[in-house]
Amino acid sequence: MAAPTLIILPGLEGGEAIVATASGQGHATSRVAVADVPSLGLSEPVIILPGQWVRIFETELPKAGRAQQLKMSRFAREDDIANGADELHFALSDAQPPALAVVDKRIMNQLFEALGASRPKAIFADYDLLMGEEAVLVIDRAVEPQRAAVDLDWTDENLVQLPDSQLASTFAEAVYAGHGLNLMQGDYRPRSNLNLPRVPLIRFAALAASAALALFIWSGVQDRSAATQAKDLRAQTAADYLALTGERAPNNPGRVAAQSVKSGSVTRTGFLDLSSILFTGLSEFDDLRVDQLRYNAEDGVLRLRLIYPSFDAASRAESAVAKAGGILTTGGVREQNGAFVGDATLSVGGAS
Repeated sequence: MAAPTLIILPGLEGGEAIVATASGQGHATSRVAVADVPSLGLSEPVIILPGQWVRIFETELPKAGRAQQLKMSRFAREDDIANGADELHFALSDAQPPALAVVDKRIMNQLFEALGASRPKAIFADYDLLMGEEAVLVIDRAVEPQRAAVDLDWTDENLVQLPDSQLASTFAEAVYAGHGLNLMQGDYRPRSNLNLPRVPLIRFAALAASAALALFIWSGVQDRSAATQAKDLRAQTAADYLALTGERAPNNPGRVAAQSVKSGSVTRTGFLDLSSILFTGLSEFDDLRVDQLRYNAEDGVLRLRLIYPSFDAASRAESAVAKAGGILTTGGVREQNGAFVGDATLSVGGAS
């Protein structure tokens, strides 16, 4: 994957942005008037905002879903924010407890208008990416790493002055290392790239009794952790397998079913197999929830509605379920009442 272009924005109106593209082991840079940035035709640049525009607070929130944590953090910081909540954009970090970033929606809207068709890949505050003890000169402001950014008129500090290429590489290294709180959340999240082509599904004849029993089990375990659900469903699957075949179930019936389908020797599966695969795969996620689950007996497919902890969690869920022996096909992810929601299907099969 090509390294993204960085745009380091000026804090003062009429200033010049630093545009940096990867070149060899470093970055090639140029200074461009902000008004001329759209004409560059940049693809998914990473934007570095002046820190004066962004406030980042630490929180002491209990572990919960992202939507719940966002509501709690906004309430906890209400006295620290002068503007009304409806005028502000909020974003949470991935760490637990998360940090809360606050920026005026007008700034975000003006930024997107100024960039035109150059839809950003990510947006960070400058001070949130810089590390160290000394304040750094960034275009027209003094940036104190991990603290704040201020106009030059507000400081008498001796500032570290880096060449534009070195400054850009410093920001880029922090982004690649996963540092910083990406402000592209909620209404400003990146366009979905998760609309994957659907994998052809092999039709299965399902066992109605197993499906009914599994639905009863599901209603009793839906509020437990994913790991507990997986354990319960695997145990129930093993019991049903023994009752139906007179043989002891393999350690992972779902994986065996998937492997057997590839070899052409199995022609059916059921709700319990698919549920076992699902919750085994998702057991590594602490904050991904199954909101709705429907079993289609005609084609042997689980249809799901998932609530993700972040916008990019859908692809990670696909990989996790694949390791458990299933094929999780996700659709687009959308924000709904502060949560990331997406529909998906789970099947066992596919051609090698």
